[in-house]
Amino acid sequence: MSASDWARLLDDPQSIQSLYDEEPDLSKCDLFHVLVDERRDSITLGFKTAQTPVRIKSEWEGKRYNSFTFYLVFSWVEQLAVQGWAAPAHKRVSIRRDPDEKLSVAITSEEASLLFRARSVVLSAARVGLVTSSV
Repeated sequence: MSASDWARLLDDPQSIQSLYDEEPDLSKCDLFHVLVDERRDSITLGFKTAQTPVRIKSEWEGKRYNSFTFYLVFSWVEQLAVQGWAAPAHKRVSIRRDPDEKLSVAITSEEASLLFRARSVVLSAARVGLVTSSV
């Protein structure tokens, strides 16, 4: 499975595939948001990338942008394991569907790891933005 095959595991793969010919590699995206919601048994991961969509939504027309931010919400999470707590600069993100049809998610680096299983994943939000560099 290639790095961009994660999109095929979405409940609605078209939600990201309608924007990209080849989806961003999650391991190369900035993972800037992790929310564990025990009330809903869910985990939300927020990613940002400079790999902007090749096709845009109508509400983005006319906007200047150089980044893309999106959130993946995993539902019915179980077997959560967290080791360390750091914002890894170099990480590996792996999402795969197991024979029992559940998703196995692993985000690992030298400093930390986040592992869990889930039944479902959706793209909950996506937007483009303008990131300025400091001089």
